[in-house]
Amino acid sequence: MAKKRRRKKSNQQGTATLIFVLVLLVIGGGFGGKYLMNRVFDHQSTQPTTQTETLSPEQKRQRKFIYKMAKPAVQVYKKNHQVLPSIVVAQAIIESNWGQSQLFQQADNPFGMKGSYNGNTKLFPTKEYVNGKEVTINAYFRVYPSLAAAILDHDAVVSQQFLPSGTTNYRTAAKYLQTNGYATDPNYADKLINVISGYNLARFDEE
Repeated sequence: MAKKRRRKKSNQQGTATLIFVLVLLVIGGGFGGKYLMNRVFDHQSTQPTTQTETLSPEQKRQRKFIYKMAKPAVQVYKKNHQVLPSIVVAQAIIESNWGQSQLFQQADNPFGMKGSYNGNTKLFPTKEYVNGKEVTINAYFRVYPSLAAAILDHDAVVSQQFLPSGTTNYRTAAKYLQTNGYATDPNYADKLINVISGYNLARFDEE
């Protein structure tokens, strides 16, 4: 009989504790409930797998390309502080059509860099603007051994020829690239700015 009484008392205590917790959550919804919801949100916001489950295949492919470019772009910028990672990623998106161009797939050249790299070059078709009209021509482009080499070379050329040192605002950098003739597209700066703001690429500049 003593054992049964203790078990019954224990069950009553457990039930009372549960009721007490529920009452706190209901009454203190402005604190306890909000805290719990914030914890759930915080957990989800740090789990990319939870977020990607709601993305379309095209969005997943684009996100994968962004991070493929952003990781080495951030690493290079930490070393040389030449071209903002947001500009690097945005140019890669525009110039390579999200990594789908032959130039990127065959030459590891996501930026449309013309000429040769250590003597390596290849002929590719490209679209240019002549007298305000878009035309397709064939030109020689640099062939890189790796994506990291392409970013290092791109940053060196851009910082030397198209971008003043110390440019830390992506909007200003985009305008300099167009003004100084990096691309013949008259809307090039606006395209870069729209891509950066649309995909929140400026977050990589803060790293």
